[in-house]
Amino acid sequence: MAKRTRFLAIICMLSGLFASYGILSGLVSALSPPEVDSMFIDELLEQINRYELPIKDYSEDVESYYINLMVNFGNYGTAAFLFYSIQLIGVVLMYQLNRVGFALYVLAQIGLAAIPVLFGGLNEFSKLIFWATLSWNAVWIVMYATQLKYFRK
Repeated sequence: MAKRTRFLAIICMLSGLFASYGILSGLVSALSPPEVDSMFIDELLEQINRYELPIKDYSEDVESYYINLMVNFGNYGTAAFLFYSIQLIGVVLMYQLNRVGFALYVLAQIGLAAIPVLFGGLNEFSKLIFWATLSWNAVWIVMYATQLKYFRK
C-alpha cells in the first residue's frame, strides 16, 4: 500500500493554500475588473515611472505590458481562476497519491506561467516574466516529481 510522505503532505498543504488564494483572487479579478480609462492609464504610468528600472531598455515594454494587463484584467482573472482550480484539483489528487493529479498540476503550472504573456502582450519584458514564472513553477513540479514513486500505480 502506498504511503504519503511528510514532505508530500507539506508541499500539498502549501500548494493548496496558494491555489485557494489564487482561486479567490482570480474570481474577484474576473468579477470586478478595474475601469480602465485615460486617467487610470495616466496614473498607472505615473506609478510605473516613479521608480527607476534596473534594465532601462525594458521601460516601454513594462508600460505596454501593464497597460495590456489592466485592459484585459477581467480575462486574466478568469484564466487565473481556471488554472488555480485545476491546480487545486491536482494537489488534492496528489495528496490522495493519485498520479493524475501530477498531470493536472503540471498543466496548471504551464497555464499559470502563460497567462501573463497572453493578456499582457508579447514583448521582452513579458518573456522575462514568463521564464521567471516557469522556472519557479518547475521547482515545484520537480518537488512533486520526487514523490511520484510513492503514488499508486
